Amino acid sequence: MKKIEAIIAEDDLYKVFDSLVKLGVGGFTYFTARGRGIGERSMVPSGRGGRFKSAYSLSAYVFIIVSDNDVEKVVGVIASRPVPDAIGEGKIFISDVADAIDVGTKKHGEASL
Repeated sequence: MKKIEAIIAEDDLYKVFDSLVKLGVGGFTYFTARGRGIGERSMVPSGRGGRFKSAYSLSAYVFIIVSDNDVEKVVGVIASRPVPDAIGEGKIFISDVADAIDVGTKKHGEASL
């Protein structure tokens, strides 16, 4: 099993979720994240027509546990947004998961997904 963690633009969140559901991914977790990369900060509108340089970007942090066979499909969905060579569009991290346990059914491993 693998844990896929992705930081993506909030605007892309529901597009990614819809695509994951179509793939048959059983579940995922997300929350709003704030952070910044090394790139230039964007100017954002403020009240009364002013603008200021944002100290951070609002993003969505998504994590999904999948079987080893599904990793490439899930990463493909997340990375398929049409933004070629754009800086600051997010990151995807993949790590091994030793075990997973469904608290309700007590199933272990891939059966718990």
